Amino acid sequence: MFNRKGVPKSASPFLRPAILAPSTVALGAALIAGTLALQKLDAIRLQGLSSEFTVQASEMAIKIDERLKASRQVLQGAVGLMLASNEVSREEWARYVSNLDLNDNYPGIQGVGFAISLTPEQVPEHEKTMLAAGFQDYQIRPAGKRDEYTSIIYLEPFDWRNQRAFGFDMYSEPVRRAAMEKARTLKEPVLSGKVRLLQETEHAAQHGVLLYLPVLRPDAQGQEHFQGWAYSPLRMGDLIRGTLGEAPSQIRLQIYDGTSANDEALLYDSQPGLERADRFRFLRTLHLNHRDWHLVFSAGNDFHGPGMFTGFLVEPIAVTLIGALFVLLTASTAAARLRARELADAGNSLRASEARYSTLVNLSHDGIAALDADLRFTFVNPRLAGMLGHNPATLLGKPLAWLWLTPDHHDSSALLARLREGEAATWEMDLRRADGKLLTVYISDAPQRDVRGHLQGVILSITDITERKEAERQIHYLATHDSLTGLNNRRSFVQHLTERLQLARRQNRGLALLFIDLDHFKEVNDTHGHAIGDALLISAAQRMRDSLRASDLLGRQGGDEFMALLQDVESPEHALQVADKLREALSAPYLLAGQACRISASIGIAVYPLHGEDSETLTTQADRAMYEAKRSGRNRVSGAPTPSAS
Repeated sequence: MFNRKGVPKSASPFLRPAILAPSTVALGAALIAGTLALQKLDAIRLQGLSSEFTVQASEMAIKIDERLKASRQVLQGAVGLMLASNEVSREEWARYVSNLDLNDNYPGIQGVGFAISLTPEQVPEHEKTMLAAGFQDYQIRPAGKRDEYTSIIYLEPFDWRNQRAFGFDMYSEPVRRAAMEKARTLKEPVLSGKVRLLQETEHAAQHGVLLYLPVLRPDAQGQEHFQGWAYSPLRMGDLIRGTLGEAPSQIRLQIYDGTSANDEALLYDSQPGLERADRFRFLRTLHLNHRDWHLVFSAGNDFHGPGMFTGFLVEPIAVTLIGALFVLLTASTAAARLRARELADAGNSLRASEARYSTLVNLSHDGIAALDADLRFTFVNPRLAGMLGHNPATLLGKPLAWLWLTPDHHDSSALLARLREGEAATWEMDLRRADGKLLTVYISDAPQRDVRGHLQGVILSITDITERKEAERQIHYLATHDSLTGLNNRRSFVQHLTERLQLARRQNRGLALLFIDLDHFKEVNDTHGHAIGDALLISAAQRMRDSLRASDLLGRQGGDEFMALLQDVESPEHALQVADKLREALSAPYLLAGQACRISASIGIAVYPLHGEDSETLTTQADRAMYEAKRSGRNRVSGAPTPSAS
């Protein structure tokens, strides 16, 4: 039997045209709305993945840049060690490198070495000296005649890998020679191109590069004499893995020597031999010690951010359920309820997404903040609040300049103008903590503008680099001070002498330069050993400090020779009185580790401007006066001869 509509009476009521039509419309609307919602959510998810990929790739690039800067500081410290004394022994070099703890602090640096520069005439005597030092198989290699030779004579740690490079002439190889010549010309650290390190074997070989820094030793006249190169071989695989640590496995990193990506220039590939379509791609060129590295970051469909899998099944199921409700309900009721559910689901999805990103921000190891268009804080994450020592509520509403050391420490108008132009930047800044302490940070800013280009706000990423800056200051201290006595080394002392002479010239004041040589120190050193000798030098340096004013400068020339610079000297007699005071202090008996020791001092004096008006002349006059004191019987003070009137 059929009803008036032509539908069997026994058929389901959902098949009636009055219900079927609105149900079909509702189902179609549900399918269309669900498809659009899924596309929108997928677009949002894809945008989030793209941003997450860019952030992670940028952080990896920054870490690589920072690691190469740290490698440069290691070489600068090594050069400072060499310039701190007339000669650095193999044991001192090994002790310096051992204290760096390369494996833990600088993974990827295969060692820290020194390559000496030799003329062809110097090679035979050099090889004879190395053979006499116990290196029976030592010979500069490769053999052959060249206009200039180099040889690796120090390379620590002196393990089996580094011993393979001992005695090698790096100048004989074109890629290494190009970097060495450039470093010598520029007097700066220079990174070489791609090479195969001598330390490599056929098993698990890695590409490598070398970082060079020339060693230029100044003489008494301030002239610099080239001696060779401090250098570090860098194994790319160890370097990058040690730098990035647990880097995201879904991101592939390829590093090329130069500015283009080609197989011949490939230095490192985190996933070699992998062939896949790259869904995300990020390029960055790093300028590292006069060498460019081209970094290519890529990721495929398997790349995902934190918590990105949870919505993959929930969202399609929700859309399907909503569609089923549309079919079961009347068209108008189903449509209304469907819209309500769509709005609710969209809100839940947005809140879940916001919660995920909020968790990422709050757990970040870097400080993250949001500013309004007037550069006032609208949000700070817990890391930044802890870094600054403030309660987050204290910072909200405060201008960024409130954290600067002084109001004019940074030009906020220039910063605001740049951000309004939409230009992002990374810059270093000193901030003031709540307890008044100094905090040195890197700040990366990202302006947020509306569709009309007006600045709406700024996102800041703030990294604490206070400890790294302190490490740099310590390295600078080691490069300018004598490691045994803590006094200024010769290079630093000469620099201070030049600066104070300029000040004395402007203020029309006198200075006196004293050259101090410890008499009979060698006998004490030979009789009681180097440990007693070192203790004697430390004690003598302290006695001289106690005998001088705080404004006077004391430095170690090297060995048992010291220098003192006296400020505001009124006459040569004044300098003579201070020198006699030093001589008497140094001549008093010493009791060191139960051993009684006696020394004396021969002191030469040169007074500015009586004996010279520049550092070279004063240094020469004081040195001659000191040797005159020695020739006259030691344990006495001798002044430079007064120039005769013309």
